[in-house]
Parts: sequence; structure tokens; C-alpha cells
Amino acid sequence: MIAIARAELRRMLKRRGLILAGLLAPALIALAIAVTFEILHIVNPGEHPVVGGTDLLGFASAIAIISVIFGTVIGAIFGAEDVANGTLRYLLLTGCSRLRLFLIRVPLVALVAILVALPALVILIVGAFALPHPGEAAPTAGDVWQQVLGLLVNVGVFSLIAYGIGVAIRSTGGAIAVALGLNLVGLNLIGSITLILPAAERWMLDPAITRITNGGDSSILIALLATVIWVAAFLLLGLVRALRTEA
Repeated sequence: MIAIARAELRRMLKRRGLILAGLLAPALIALAIAVTFEILHIVNPGEHPVVGGTDLLGFASAIAIISVIFGTVIGAIFGAEDVANGTLRYLLLTGCSRLRLFLIRVPLVALVAILVALPALVILIVGAFALPHPGEAAPTAGDVWQQVLGLLVNVGVFSLIAYGIGVAIRSTGGAIAVALGLNLVGLNLIGSITLILPAAERWMLDPAITRITNGGDSSILIALLATVIWVAAFLLLGLVRALRTEA
């Protein structure tokens, strides 16, 4: 099992173009924000005295959105590419069952998506502490943990949902379109059911993730359960298709 997982991880990381794009785009944006703040401070320190601190760390939510988009694309591609490229038949020749392959990949997809997203957040965290922020308290450990947790949960959840969609649809382009559409628009449309049934809000994915990462009035256990149910539903959809599809 471990040997197969290592082989699968190496195979995923060989998608260098995809990995580098997902890593560099958010990281460069985070670096550009920090550099812009520093330039404004150098040019006019009286008007722009604060560069780092919680002001800079506050941009982590915007970076997380970009990272979620790339995580969604990564999940969709990894889910769809094996059938699309005819790789599945060669994997099955190794004697590994479809179910085992699927279960091995689930944590690996989330791991790769999260590792790709982390450098951008690290840049903001380092900048928040290292760059000038006179008169403003440095971010606390709780502030940093909240941003890290938000990134881990959001990127992990949406990459796995996209993976399930990719396996189910099998077309790389179609999987990316559906996964991004669900992420950017579909969940909001589904969430509109709360206008009729307000009690359903705590079972919607976005409020559940917000409760897990930022706290709130609803039960954390319900939020965790709701998140697991949403992810499991899409993974189950992909698993059913994976077990039935022709190699």
C-alpha cells in the first residue's frame, strides 16, 4: 500500500506544469501584495506606516480563494486524466484493484493541492511579522492558525470534491468546468434553499466550512458532519463510476 502511494504521489508530482502554475500564481500574488505595500511605505511612510502586521495577513483570505481555484483544477485533472489518457488499464495491470487505487489517491490529491497552496500563505505570514507595522500588534498565534486552518480545510475539501467530479465525468475539460462551476456558482444556488428552509443552513457546505475555520453559533460537530457528507457524496459518485468504467 505504501509503495503504491509513493508511486502515485510521484506520478502526480510529474505534472510539473500544473504543479508550478498552482504554486507560483498565488505565491507571486502574495509577494506582489507585500512588495506593493513596502514600496508605498518607502515612498510615503507617513501615509502608509503599516506594511505587515494583521493588515497584510488579512489578504490571506484572498490568497485562499485563488488557491481553492487551483486546488479545484488539480483535483479535477487528477480525477479525470487516467481514463482520458488511457492510463487506467496500465495501473490495473499492476494487480491493484480499482477500489484500492481510488482510496489511495483521495488523501494524495488533498495533500498535493494543500502543499501547492502553502507557499503563498507562508509569504504572507513571514511578511506580516517581518515587515514594518508600527503601532499595530503583530499577528497572534491564533491569527496565524486561523488562516492556516482556513487554507487547509478549503483547499482540501474542494480538491476532493473536484476529484470525485473528475472521476465521474472522465473528461478533463468537462470536469474542470463542472468543478469550478460548482465552486463559484453552484453551491450558492444550492444554498438559496435556506431562504425557504432556514434550518438547512447549517447543513450547507460554505456555512459549515466557515463554522469550522472561523467559529460561529452552530455546533462544530454538525459543521464537521456536514462537510464530511458533502465531500463523501462526491467521492462516492466518483467511486461508483470508477468501479463501472471500462479501462
